[in-house]
Amino acid sequence: MIKVGYLVSYDYNMLLTSIKQLYNYVDGIFIAIDKDRKTWSGNDFELPQSFFDEIKSFDLKNKIKFYFDSFYVPELTPMECETRERNMLLMKMGKGWLIQLDVDEYIYDFEKVAKYLNKYWYLTLFPKFTPIVFRGKLLTLYRQLPDGYLYIENNENFSFITNQSNYTYTRNNKKVRNHYSNINVIHQSWARTEDEIQMKIKNWGHRDDFDTQQYFEFWRNLSSANYMNYKNVHPIVPEVWNELHFLKSASIDEFIVKYASNNFQELIDINTGKMVKALFNKIIK
Repeated sequence: MIKVGYLVSYDYNMLLTSIKQLYNYVDGIFIAIDKDRKTWSGNDFELPQSFFDEIKSFDLKNKIKFYFDSFYVPELTPMECETRERNMLLMKMGKGWLIQLDVDEYIYDFEKVAKYLNKYWYLTLFPKFTPIVFRGKLLTLYRQLPDGYLYIENNENFSFITNQSNYTYTRNNKKVRNHYSNINVIHQSWARTEDEIQMKIKNWGHRDDFDTQQYFEFWRNLSSANYMNYKNVHPIVPEVWNELHFLKSASIDEFIVKYASNNFQELIDINTGKMVKALFNKIIK
């Protein structure tokens, strides 16, 4: 089974764009929401009833489940709160291929990704003996402009799929085998309105890692006319985002279609020899 989990708070309006990419090819979708409407920084957020109504109207196959709990703990840092919530959500998701995405992460051509994961279905039978984490490649959207999107394309990778029931830090689990799958994931990240970016930098896990207001001013002044003058723009590790690109598009949906048409999902197979042996030994015992 393939299951997807989301952590939803102030940026809820991006969720359906992500879900639409994969809805027809997964077995279940889990949406975690703080029951007190608190972010990891302890700030309040609101979810309008229209959000729940829209999800209900979209969910014609009854795949989506909501999970409400207390995910903000004052004694923990935002990153610790994130890791805790992700692990709580993993437990709710059960067994199978467990994917956790942020609401602004879009896996295009998910049918191909689903076939890829289902090819290795046997690794989910006894996950204790076949532990693995899949790492994908991020295409980071940096700025939404009137005529298109600035983005970063530099093979930055991250973990987001596993057959395990816990993470050690955010979505990472470096205690088990990490396989680079080459799955492309479009991350809307900084391509939001100015108000949304202000909300993001005040509440996300990296809130205390850099001068957020100074960086916001730099970001706000970028345009399709001057972006090529700037290099190394990541707020914490500058060289990670070494170069900006521009793709003309009128909406996020158009960007996804245009980018996907020239960048196919070319997935890297797993050498499962040792894991298959461990699984075989478990079965015959």
